[in-house]
Amino acid sequence: MGCYMRDAFVKYEECQSAWLSELEFAEKAHVLKMLAVELGHDTEAVIAALAERGLDAALGVLARAAGAGQVEAYLRHRAEWRAESGHSGT
Repeated sequence: MGCYMRDAFVKYEECQSAWLSELEFAEKAHVLKMLAVELGHDTEAVIAALAERGLDAALGVLARAAGAGQVEAYLRHRAEWRAESGHSGT
C-alpha cells in the first residue's frame, strides 16, 4: 500500500510541475504579445521565437525590431499584467 501512495504522490507532483510550466509559458506569451502590439511588431514572429528558442530569443526579435530596452519593457508589462489579473509571481 505504501508503494501506491508514493507513486500517487510522485504522479501528483509531476502533474503539478507540468501545470505550473504551462502557466509560466502562457504568461510569457501573453506579456510578449502585449509588448509586440505596443511596439507595432508582428506577434506571430515573437511567439514563434519563444516557442522555438525561449524568452531571450523572443526578446531578441523585439530588440532587433524596436531597439534596446525590451527586457525592461517585458518586466514592466509582466508586472502590470500580474497586478491587473491578480496573479502573484515567483
